[in-house]
This record gives sequence, structure tokens and C-alpha cells, in this order.
Amino acid sequence: MIIFLRKIPIDTRPSELHNYINPALKGGLLSRSGRVLKAEILVIQDKATKALECHGLVHVDAEAAGQRAIKKLKGERFKGRPVIVREYIQRYWHNDRRHNSKHVADENMEKRVHNRRRGNAVEMVDDVSNIFCFADNESRKLISAAR
Repeated sequence: MIIFLRKIPIDTRPSELHNYINPALKGGLLSRSGRVLKAEILVIQDKATKALECHGLVHVDAEAAGQRAIKKLKGERFKGRPVIVREYIQRYWHNDRRHNSKHVADENMEKRVHNRRRGNAVEMVDDVSNIFCFADNESRKLISAAR
């Protein structure tokens, strides 16, 4: 299972995501504990405004532990900011309800696809350090650590 954290601070490190999720994965007497397999940061840039968004993906080994962690972390703050924690769902043609609806006209379907998804309006950023121009090295280290 993959846990998705929406709009995390840009200076977040994968180890901080691990430390945030790990305590919520602990099981009780009858439930199995889970563990974090991998944590990663997604940085997305809006092409028009050049604004950056950071999201976290945390891979956990047990489905039940992941669901329990999502429930425990709902409404909790991460680094002083409210974040949305939910299950990450990879969209495919067979699980996308927009394409499986029989009651939507073709012209509305095309409109909905473009309105709901940002599509070509955003791009994934691999190296955020080249986006910013800082005079001091400390700021550059802070940004490069966010990767």
C-alpha cells in the first residue's frame, strides 16, 4: 500500500516522512504492525505560475496497517502544517469512473477529462536546486536536501 501526503512543506526529507508515518503503523494486541518500506518526495511545478507543490509517498508493507495509519493521522499536523493523508490510487482506464460512466455525453466526457486533471499544465521536478537562485550555500543545501 502507498500512503499519499498532500501539500507537505518543501523542506521535507524522506526520513521525516518515515518518522511521521512509522508510529501510526504500530499494531495493537490483535493487529499486525506494519513497517515503512520506502518514502519519497514528489515535487510538481505548475508551468504557468512556476509554483511548486510537494507531496509525499510512503510505501508500507501491510494493507491493514496502512489503513490504520491513515485513520490515526487524519487531521494531524505535519511540521506544523495540516496535510491530507489518504491512500494513493494509481488511475488506469479500468478503475477511472469518468471513463466507465454510461450516462455521460461524449462532449461532456472530453470536457471533464481536461477540467479535472491538470495534464500538461504541470511537470515533475527532479532537481529543485536549479529552480532557485540563492546567494548563500545554506539555502541551497536546504533545497537539495528536500529531494
